[in-house]
Amino acid sequence: MQNSRRDVVVVGGGIVGFSIAYRLANEGVTVTVIERDSVGNNASGYALGLLNPTNETGVTEGLNHHSFKMYKELLEVVQEESGVDVQILKLPHIELALEQSEVIKLKSEVSRINEFDEFNANWLETEEVLRLEPRVSSDIFGGTLVEHVIMVDSYNLTLATAQAAEHRGVEVVLGEVKGINYHKGNAVGVTLKDEEIACDSVVLALGPWSVAASSWIDINIPIVPQKGEIVRVEGLEPQLNLHLHGNAFGSSCSVVQKKDNAIWLAATVEDGTGFDVNPSIEAMEVLSRRGVRMIPALESHQMVLHTACMRPVSSDGEPILGKVPGKDRVFLATGTGGKGVLMGPVIGKAISDLVIQGQTDLPISNLGLERFGRSIS
Repeated sequence: MQNSRRDVVVVGGGIVGFSIAYRLANEGVTVTVIERDSVGNNASGYALGLLNPTNETGVTEGLNHHSFKMYKELLEVVQEESGVDVQILKLPHIELALEQSEVIKLKSEVSRINEFDEFNANWLETEEVLRLEPRVSSDIFGGTLVEHVIMVDSYNLTLATAQAAEHRGVEVVLGEVKGINYHKGNAVGVTLKDEEIACDSVVLALGPWSVAASSWIDINIPIVPQKGEIVRVEGLEPQLNLHLHGNAFGSSCSVVQKKDNAIWLAATVEDGTGFDVNPSIEAMEVLSRRGVRMIPALESHQMVLHTACMRPVSSDGEPILGKVPGKDRVFLATGTGGKGVLMGPVIGKAISDLVIQGQTDLPISNLGLERFGRSIS
């Protein structure tokens, strides 16, 4: 069966794929998104939903902040266009010093964070942290306060972005892409199990499954799944009105009470597990210990939900964004790790720019697939 021609086919219906589709549709481009399972069924729907660009430096720091600024305008828009509540919470964030050895580094973060005009950071001594939230463990050495970060429900945000995109004319097709069709090196469509969809450009936003598209573009896509687990426990009364983060027992952990009233303890980082999304007892115990380290009162709170998902991680840990070398009109957006929700809008703009204009002003030139230089014969 042959479908009507579209300007762009986006393969992958997570937050990255729909952010790209939404942006393209805003520019008058006709788009079809093809998703194998259901919208937000994987990492995009099970993430913590933290929008905080201050917690990471490095290659994507500027992109993360740009995306955060875009979200400040975009969240209300997609809510209104979709009718879906993305459960926005604006909260102070405290990066706790759980060890004396962390104090110098965390104090130095204050000046770095204050260079960004959308945030205000201050160092708090232990007694100042406890005045803000007495339930925090007294066995800390202060913390860096950042005002304010944003929490959302990642599933609702993905669904809202998808429905807002549909509102703007994006077509959503449930199916599995088997390959890209080419004519003289140009992408001209995609093949599904029993149909073809003709198009002028193809965007691959397959998340952890990106490696499956390597044979479609004749280049290895060095993406592997990274397992992440989150535990939700009964909420606190009165509600916890902070997002807390710390390196408890040597590993990162967030503690936050979201609009579902549960306390979220997030998240584990597990490499080498393949596509296993079964929650593990070990992860539940580890996250519970980390949460109790920061808020001892949580020890008596019962678990209400335990989830697991897969993040797409590249071999160098950085996103892969841009044109596919040697294939005209094919673009790639993957490898965001645990930053897919945060980076959705900026990736949407960057890839939309490339599709429409052939270039973008956003700093993604060092994030292309060509940096790996590995072809397949």
